[in-house]
Amino acid sequence: MPKCLPNREMVFYRIHHFHQLEKGLYDIPEPSPGKTIKVKKYDIDLLIVPGVVFDPNGYRIGFGGGYYDRFLVDFPNESISLASHFQVIQRLPIDSHDLPVKYIVTETNKE
Repeated sequence: MPKCLPNREMVFYRIHHFHQLEKGLYDIPEPSPGKTIKVKKYDIDLLIVPGVVFDPNGYRIGFGGGYYDRFLVDFPNESISLASHFQVIQRLPIDSHDLPVKYIVTETNKE
């Protein structure tokens, strides 16, 4: 599970129970480092990346922080986004720092 840092980076932790969470940087429940185990980036087999809207090439508009784009820069393993079909549109504006996920899974198909 991700934890956002003030420098706009993320680190991931393994959790087993919700009591291992605390209010994070944006008042979102995040792992408490003292109660969880840090996971190295390269040990994550599958990264599920959130978003608001997507295109068929895996680009997305997220929530504006750029945390996942920074994390994906050297992430070597699989990345997917889970979305409703209406969240996938034909074209999005793309900036040079935007990175796509490898797959988008919807209730009707896999893009």
